[in-house]
Amino acid sequence: MTQESGVGVVSVVVASYNHAGFLPRRMDSLLGQTYPNTEILVIDDCSPDNSVDVLRSYEGRPGVRLLVRDKNGGWVAVSNQGVELTTGEFVLFANCDDDCDARMIERLVDAMRQHPSAGIAFCRSLMVDEDGAVLGDDFSIREDAFRARCSGDVLLPGSEASRFLMHSCVIPNLSAALIRRDCFDTVGYLSSEYKVCCDWDLFFRIAARYDVAYVAEPLNYFRQHRSTIRSVTKDRVVFEEYFRLLLGQVRTLELTSFERMRYRTHVMYLWAVHVLSPSANGVSNIPYHLKRIIQLDPPALVFAIPGGVLRLAELMFKAPRKLIGLLGTR
Repeated sequence: MTQESGVGVVSVVVASYNHAGFLPRRMDSLLGQTYPNTEILVIDDCSPDNSVDVLRSYEGRPGVRLLVRDKNGGWVAVSNQGVELTTGEFVLFANCDDDCDARMIERLVDAMRQHPSAGIAFCRSLMVDEDGAVLGDDFSIREDAFRARCSGDVLLPGSEASRFLMHSCVIPNLSAALIRRDCFDTVGYLSSEYKVCCDWDLFFRIAARYDVAYVAEPLNYFRQHRSTIRSVTKDRVVFEEYFRLLLGQVRTLELTSFERMRYRTHVMYLWAVHVLSPSANGVSNIPYHLKRIIQLDPPALVFAIPGGVLRLAELMFKAPRKLIGLLGTR
């Protein structure tokens, strides 16, 4: 396929690893899309289960290509390899444990066509359990400002999208996001410097150069289970990535003085969530995280007290701040 012939094509990249039980729903939901112009590249990353056997049954279907790696590379490397091997106008990273409504790709392409300045179009997600039962939706846990702005389909200017991303990863699941392929040439690929926040980091980089289109209909099914990337990553790494990503954005985004105060308080609130968690991990990680914050953004420590007070008030008075979305990216 030439780049010219890729106009209108959605390249779906499925990085497969050790989720054989979810693959039939994943593949069937992609093959059942109402948008006809898709190519599906599945790359299995040396799965120890029977994922390859499951995928072989789909290999002969129109538009499906299977690549089985002989060496494990990790989710980021495999996803980036998928981008390199496809040439569609748009890219969708369809996580192997998720699935979606049959109209999702069509609706996201329509949003891209309607808004040529958008680098990303994403839809609302339903969180589902291992059996597909709906647990809730990501929209209900967003901050009030986001819910007011995104009650319907809308185009968010990049600067506004960046501010929403500072509060939480409002695109909680890559499977819900269609990305214009040109974005990768402009801002780069997924970064191997992050294990948990690589998608969040990519969203920030795209929002710095493009607008973001939002489709208010819940069309993506975001699987919640015990072996997601975040659930198997240690808290020390998870929170270090939050600090590195968010404090880095505080320094680089064009923010007012008040906004910088607000977002630093917000990041310190997150640290307080970790420190005051029921497990002892937060307390034992204090020296490490303190050192990293000093290295990353020393002024942020001034806001450790107000951030801690917010968390204590939340625990004492049961006043939720709707920040759950920060903790779920994949």
